[in-house]
Amino acid sequence: MNDPSEPLPPGKLEISKLVILNKREAKDAPSEKLPCWITFFDPEKDPWVRKTYGMTGLRRHKLLRITGEVYEQSISLNQEVVSSDLLGCGIRTLQRDIILFASLGVWIPFQHVSNPNRAGGYTYKVAVVKLYLEGMTKAEITSSLYHDPERIGKFIEDFARFTKLAQSGLSIYQIKAVLLLPEVLLEEYWTLFKIYNTPQLFKKLDLLAKAVR
Repeated sequence: MNDPSEPLPPGKLEISKLVILNKREAKDAPSEKLPCWITFFDPEKDPWVRKTYGMTGLRRHKLLRITGEVYEQSISLNQEVVSSDLLGCGIRTLQRDIILFASLGVWIPFQHVSNPNRAGGYTYKVAVVKLYLEGMTKAEITSSLYHDPERIGKFIEDFARFTKLAQSGLSIYQIKAVLLLPEVLLEEYWTLFKIYNTPQLFKKLDLLAKAVR
């Protein structure tokens, strides 16, 4: 997380989200403003994404990135803020993008959208791994999710390291201390790991784990 005393890096944007504490208490429960940081513009990757996939692809790329970043900080935004303020598109365009990603098993977190509404989907970093385990190539995943090959490879490698540690018997809390990844991401990794850690599917996990040093 960024140090509040230091200037934000180029392309980073701070969003203050009003977080209500003690949600089960009365409406006048104490509250505090907790900031979160998003990558509004990535000067290294966004020009490549735009050149490769066009403006529509860049919008979809940023949709995944921004909602993923705030979710990993335990915050979610509403669709109106994301569509009009951050992506510069209409709500219907945003919802069409959400449906497109849902067809690939990607769940995009928003306010008022609870986990039961995920319908088996994962946030995009974990969906990348699931698609790979299901047989989709890295190139196919890259184009389907409007990303660059380097980051898609990194997402798969992160899960491979998680798998290797999980197979060694470490708990999710011990793995968190080693990998230093967001807790919500590790929880999704754990869910996917348990699904594939079966006699029928274990070989795929094992091959993935052996691929990392």
